[in-house]
Amino acid sequence: MTVIPSLAATSRDGDAMPASISSAFAFSFLVIGLHVADRGTSTLGWALLALQFLVYPHLVYLRAQFAANPRRAELHNLMLDALLLGAWAAYLQFPLWISYALLFGTSLNAVVNRGLVPLLCSIGFFALGAALSLSLWTPGFALQTSTLVTTLCIVGSLAYVCAVGYVLHRQTRHLSQTRSDLRQSERQYRMIAEHAGDLIAMVDPAGRWLYTSPSYGRVLDAGDLAIGADAFVRMHPDDADRARSAVARTATNGQARDLKLRLVDRDGRVRQLEVRAQAIEEGGRGPRARIVLVSRDVTDLRESEERLLLAAHALEGMAEAIQITAADGTIVTVNKAFSEITGHSREEALGRHESEFRNALQPPTFYEELKATVLRKGYWSGTTWSRRKNGAVYREWRSVRAVRDPSGKISHFVAVFYEVGAPRNAADTAAS
Repeated sequence: MTVIPSLAATSRDGDAMPASISSAFAFSFLVIGLHVADRGTSTLGWALLALQFLVYPHLVYLRAQFAANPRRAELHNLMLDALLLGAWAAYLQFPLWISYALLFGTSLNAVVNRGLVPLLCSIGFFALGAALSLSLWTPGFALQTSTLVTTLCIVGSLAYVCAVGYVLHRQTRHLSQTRSDLRQSERQYRMIAEHAGDLIAMVDPAGRWLYTSPSYGRVLDAGDLAIGADAFVRMHPDDADRARSAVARTATNGQARDLKLRLVDRDGRVRQLEVRAQAIEEGGRGPRARIVLVSRDVTDLRESEERLLLAAHALEGMAEAIQITAADGTIVTVNKAFSEITGHSREEALGRHESEFRNALQPPTFYEELKATVLRKGYWSGTTWSRRKNGAVYREWRSVRAVRDPSGKISHFVAVFYEVGAPRNAADTAAS
């Protein structure tokens, strides 16, 4: 005979349980029914037997399913199982194999699902149920069971142990696979974090380091990155409080934030950072304990943008016309003087081939020889005739220079020209 786990081992595994509960209790009904049939029992005894083993399992299953606290309900069901089955052992006058199977089943349920203390409680409730039963029925002992009942008890107990073992085996394999997947995922994320160029860190809501990627070692000393240290101590004084406030708000409401912060590195250089603060969701609605900071160092980019902006202003302020083309001759930029001299607007020139702005005042071989000279010497300069957009002809001085990339390959051509005889600065204008 065997007793299945009541709700504690089953309701959390909802895909298995109602049929398993019914089958196991029905088997118990069969074994005890065979035993009492040999000895005779009253109609009340048969009714109680059917109520206990055919109706009761469905009731306790539904109770746990709809309980406000299913875990507590499952524990109560375990203790109720022990109490009732202890009463049945006493009612049957403690047949050895049946009593063993009843106690074995309830004890195994308790220790597998809840641990040592619930096991002791289960044994206590089993004894309490037996005591209550003895107070209602005539005490006695009938230890013997028929060969069939004994065999069914042994087979049932063995089957139950194997079933529990198989469930635990599956859970262990699942847990092992989950841990393996988790370790693999952790290795992958750690590899990404440790080889990423961005600065990746994890802080607590108070702004203390929990983790920093190796990329931080390029800008800060090890002492500044110690676990538990203030993550914003090296921030620019005007940005530190704003960063701490943003982390605290992110921890409170879970909303990601993008920040522009300044960090003073180990050499005293102020670095420009674009930072995204993202809370790690860990369940519940309370404050988040960990905030991930992904920071991109855009210092060089900002400085390059500033240099380009200054260069662009310088080009726009020049009296000479500037035309920069890609290696294939496509115009990529021109300045204001280009439009004033040629009559072609910036929008008309960009994206078009420089050959479209040539005119028939020089033979085609002239441009071929010019390009050959630039490719051979790196530059060409001289005077030519040219025509404005309105058809007016003027004489210009032009210089063409090749720009090479680090590998030595030509990447751009820069042409500088001006109208010969025309004023090109304030002094020339005043003189004229």
